[in-house]
This record gives sequence, C-alpha cells and structure tokens, in this order.
Amino acid sequence: MIDVIIPTHEKDIDTLELCIKHAKESVNNIRSVYVISRERLTKNAEWIKESEFPFTIDDVGNIIGKHWRTCWYYQQLLKLYAFRVRQDITDAVLLMDSDTVFLNKMDFISSSGAGVVAMFNTGRENYPPYFEHMGRLIEGLTRQNIDMSGITHHMVFQRDIMKHLFNEVETAHGCPFWEAFLKTTVGHYNSVIGDQSHEGQGRASEYEIYFNYCLSKFPNRMRIRKLNSILAYKEGLGGNENESFHVGSRTNDDQHIKTMNEYPEFDTLEESFEYAIHNSRELGYDSVTFQKHTRQGIEEYKKDSENYIMEICDD
Repeated sequence: MIDVIIPTHEKDIDTLELCIKHAKESVNNIRSVYVISRERLTKNAEWIKESEFPFTIDDVGNIIGKHWRTCWYYQQLLKLYAFRVRQDITDAVLLMDSDTVFLNKMDFISSSGAGVVAMFNTGRENYPPYFEHMGRLIEGLTRQNIDMSGITHHMVFQRDIMKHLFNEVETAHGCPFWEAFLKTTVGHYNSVIGDQSHEGQGRASEYEIYFNYCLSKFPNRMRIRKLNSILAYKEGLGGNENESFHVGSRTNDDQHIKTMNEYPEFDTLEESFEYAIHNSRELGYDSVTFQKHTRQGIEEYKKDSENYIMEICDD
C-alpha cells in the first residue's frame, strides 16, 4: 500500500480537489491521501498541519529572505520532512504537487528481493543551480544522468532512504537538515547569472536531490518508468489566454504540443480543467499539471505570493 501526500496552501486551492480525486482514481494500491496545509482546506483527504513541522515559514524567511520564492522553498521542505513528522504514513509515499492530475491507472511501487522499488517518471529539465546546490548539500553528489531530470511534479519517497539522506546531511553540516538545505542556497553561485538574490533564479530542487541521491546510492530501490506527462499546461482555460498560451503545453520530453483545436467558452474554471483533462487523456497522456503562474502570468503570481508571505509572517 502507498499513501499520497500533497502540500498546498490557500492560493493554490483551484486544483486541489481535482488532484485528490484523480489520485484516488489512478494510484494503484492507494491507502490514504494527506494534505499538508496551514488550515484544513478539504474534507476529502486527511490533514497534516504545518504546525507539526519543526520549522515555520518565518524560519525559512529568516534565512533566505521574505519574498515571492519563500513559499517555494518552504513547500519543498514540507515534502522532505513528511516522514519526520508522521510515523503513521506508509514507508513509501507518493509526494505530489497540488496542481498535478493523474489521468490513468498506474503503479508507483513494486517489490523485489531488495525491498520496495519505487517507479520514477523523468523529464528533460537541465538547470545548473539545482545541481550546484545539490553538491553543496551532499558532498560529491552530482547529476547522475545528463539526459534525465527528476522534476515531473510527483515522486515516490521511501522512509529508509530519506533517513539515510537526512543523517548524511546533518552529520556533515552539524545542524538540522532544513537549516542545511536553506543555508547552502545562500552566498555566491557560479551557475547563477546576474542577480544573486533568492528573488531571482532558484537554486534548490527537492526532486532533483532525491532522484540523483537514489540513482547514486540506491539504484536497486528505483526503476525508471517514464510517463507521458504534460508538465506545464499552456492552453485556453476559462477564457484566460495570455501570451504564454501561444507556445503550446510543455511535455516531459521538452516538446510543446496543442491538446485542443478550439477553445470553447467555459462557465467555470473547474469545467475548463475537466475539458483539458479529457483531451489530454484522449491524446494518451498520463498526467497534466496546471501551473498557476502559467495561468495567472508570472508578475501577478509574484505579487500574490509576496502578499501571501507577508500576511503569513505578520500572523
């Protein structure tokens, strides 16, 4: 059996119920779905309170600053700490971004003589600051395969592997994992061009860290099972078509595709999501991700994120 864990917050509520519903329909041998959030946001999943974690969003902001990316780093740590705060979840959990929807029935774990084997989707992202951060956090850890990225908006984490990862980092840095994760993002980065502030280019990916750690140290506990995934849906949704919609949706092969020949008028955003989900499934895709910054426009998204972080920190 496997549990599904979805970190989210109020500003990303649009896709949460779809994420939960389709996870329950698609993930084979699913036991429970959990949502990590500040306040309870759904009745259709178990709730893990952010207050259960050994750090706060204020703690994150005190190390890297309070700006539009603070929540982005914070939610990565929430995923990584799921096993530390909840002993009652399964020993293999499927972590998902709340804007991702599965479209077909799928297995995410299997068994072998080595124990539980996790199935990993792959993408083609190649962002050097992620790998520079990874090497600072775990000495000697480098990108294991130049043709594969672990960033596909979901990943199976395993308790014993995560314990090994935490112990290695905390022994090397002499502080809790979350502090080491954040502090190693601070300072000059050779791979960051121009503005070195955290408000500009990002420099940490929980998915790339865990993916490459498994490839390096636990290859017999993972199997590459590539899905057909739309990682950034960039087509018509509820009449909101900004300039980013002209390039087509981006897949995990780093291609841009169109899933619709025409864009009907929708009465609700939920209706447009369902229409896009149907079309994506008909075209043979296994998952689709409706990123809010794509729908909203990056500048508006930044503004909303800044308002959110300042409100939360004031509270």
